[in-house]
Amino acid sequence: MSENNLNEKMKRKPWPMDCVWPEPLRNGAGMAWEADFVPDALDETARDLMEIKDYFDSLVEEGRLNEDYTLNADYEEFETGEEDDNTDDGWEEDEFTPEIGEDYWDAKEQCFEYDIWLDDFSDHLNLLKIDCMSVTENPVEIVRQVIGYEFVNENLLRQAFTRRAFAVEYGLSGCNEELEFLGDTVLNTIVTRDMLRQLSSVNEEKTEAPFSVRFQEGGLTKIRSRFVSKEFLSARAAELGLDKLILYGTGEEPTESSREDMMEALIGAVTVDCEWDWKIITDVVDKLICVQLEKPDEFLKASYYDIFNAWHQRRFGTMPEYEVYTFKDWCECTLRYHVPANEKGISQYQRVDVRRAASRSKAREEAAWDAYCFVMNHGLWVNLAEANMIPDREKSINQLQELYQKKYLEQMPVYEFEERSNDQWYCVCSCGSVSGVGQAVGKTKAKKRAAYMALVRLFAATGIVS
Repeated sequence: MSENNLNEKMKRKPWPMDCVWPEPLRNGAGMAWEADFVPDALDETARDLMEIKDYFDSLVEEGRLNEDYTLNADYEEFETGEEDDNTDDGWEEDEFTPEIGEDYWDAKEQCFEYDIWLDDFSDHLNLLKIDCMSVTENPVEIVRQVIGYEFVNENLLRQAFTRRAFAVEYGLSGCNEELEFLGDTVLNTIVTRDMLRQLSSVNEEKTEAPFSVRFQEGGLTKIRSRFVSKEFLSARAAELGLDKLILYGTGEEPTESSREDMMEALIGAVTVDCEWDWKIITDVVDKLICVQLEKPDEFLKASYYDIFNAWHQRRFGTMPEYEVYTFKDWCECTLRYHVPANEKGISQYQRVDVRRAASRSKAREEAAWDAYCFVMNHGLWVNLAEANMIPDREKSINQLQELYQKKYLEQMPVYEFEERSNDQWYCVCSCGSVSGVGQAVGKTKAKKRAAYMALVRLFAATGIVS
């Protein structure tokens, strides 16, 4: 071992005994690979070496070589005994030269140097395959079963699960950050493709614009963010059990970000390993993400976290303050925010506490929802007195739409209908946290009544009408 390698080893911490991933093989360490243990997934160099072995094995089968790979002196090329003036002199005993693998043919001893070939083959495979033989649950096999892909270079796979803190602590030369950027880019590309396959069409009869998509650019971006977001990728990592294979540094806690990083790095590792085979990459991403858009409109509904943050930023020029605390099985959130000055005796400084939420994102969402409802129910969301409007049943549908267009409402009014007996229609009008119901003979009348009730409740919350 060289002095540099010795110094490097002395700096590294001993590999953790209970680590699910084996320590990387260094300085030629590894197993001697026999033919029975050769994996299916090999790179070009390994395939070339295997071709050499297969070639010499074929010579043994036809009798040109003995079973110990030495030249068979009694071999007769033409079993019929007939002489052929065109006999290839290359098959003469003292002049035999193999068609391939000449580097492993000892011309003096006239034999295939199997031991040298095996050393070279084993050394090369040990650069690709990690030693999982002593691990109870083989992480390589776990990942293969999840994504349906067998890695050629399994060191890439382990790198995808290695956090920077772990790499620094145990003297590794890199971590999964090198693969994240690539994986993020590939993921966005494939998710976009899968989305557009389900949401777009090409009508060749429309010469001015054959390509059409169901949603505008903003809507498509929002739908895509659903499948590439930190929250979604983190949840999928946990569902698939891949989060248990992440290598964390001492004292480092699992987070949504770390699970997201691993998922992106895993896609990046597959991309590198398969040499950008898009069929393979697409199959892997489909198993990891599974883009299904039976109800794409559901993805366009704004979260109350986004709605409340936008309102707070617009009104006060600052974002509300979220403090999220992560425990083993749950998260908690404290939200501090402002409300407008008022004559209702309500403090301008408010606080919300959320206990035992399932995730960090859900804790923030619940806190934002509580704050949103508090502000709305106390008539502090907007100053409707400035709208110069009095609820009118006949004009109620247009009045709600006008309030939305003038930004008094954060969400567009949504109407849901149910046809009941005797031509009676039941309608629910929802405007964020405020809703109204109406029932009448005729769909339009029921809609007007629902809109009117929503208007009345909205204005009542401000104290303008009772």
